[in-house]
Amino acid sequence: MTPVRLGAAIRRLRTQKGMTQQALAEELHVTDKAVSKWERGLSVPDICLFPNLASVLGVSVGDLLLEGSNDDTPSHLYKIYEKSADVRTPLHIILGCVDLVSRYRDNPELFNRYLDSIRISGEYLLSVLEKAKDAGELHHLLREKVSCRDRAGAAADYSGRRFLVVEDIEVNREIAAELLRDTGAAVEFAEDGHMCVEKVSSAPAGYYDLILMDIAMPRMDGLEATQELRRRGVDTPIIAMTANVGEKDRRAALEAGMNAFAEKPIFVEKLFSAISDCLEG
Repeated sequence: MTPVRLGAAIRRLRTQKGMTQQALAEELHVTDKAVSKWERGLSVPDICLFPNLASVLGVSVGDLLLEGSNDDTPSHLYKIYEKSADVRTPLHIILGCVDLVSRYRDNPELFNRYLDSIRISGEYLLSVLEKAKDAGELHHLLREKVSCRDRAGAAADYSGRRFLVVEDIEVNREIAAELLRDTGAAVEFAEDGHMCVEKVSSAPAGYYDLILMDIAMPRMDGLEATQELRRRGVDTPIIAMTANVGEKDRRAALEAGMNAFAEKPIFVEKLFSAISDCLEG
């Protein structure tokens, strides 16, 4: 990636949006100095900032990375980003379980359960890195995702709201439940898209205020489930939850009828911001 070209592109896109450096910095939760360094070609944004940066500037991640390339092809960073799902999924479990371990120190059964999940996910991550052709770059990606995870406390209040979490991995359901229950929301679960459609269809209209929908699931995936719900006239807001965050994945989610897109590992503030936008909208 060419920092100078990328910086010029960020400055041009920011100017077209009528944004100041300070406004862009606030949107990304970084300092004005960081944005200034990007635009002067002195550094490049961390990889975990690219989805939000691209969204704020009104382009795709691929387009943004293309702006910083000399040969009119996406940089190696984009290739890493595209193949990162095998890293992001177990990382989501690890980071979520770390939070749960800290909450259940006095409950040996749950404490050991979440430690086991961390160990299993860590072993899987190690196998991914060992099999990777470019383990050094994947290690860089892993380090960036850990350093950039937003671990801010939950400030949202969704008391009186009822959410349906659609997720086939049990520990992921538990992580989501802990995050959402801290906000006062009532949380129910479905283990796949088929179960989601059945639960929503059999409930009274408006029973669920929001659906958090995993994409990759057995029997019926999140896209198929969303399409079926929309076909049945269900207008409950649906947020896609997935480790695949490429532009084509976002397009597919929106075309299926989803309202927003949240990535795994979970960035708490971004998730709650997407939830608030959907509920208010």
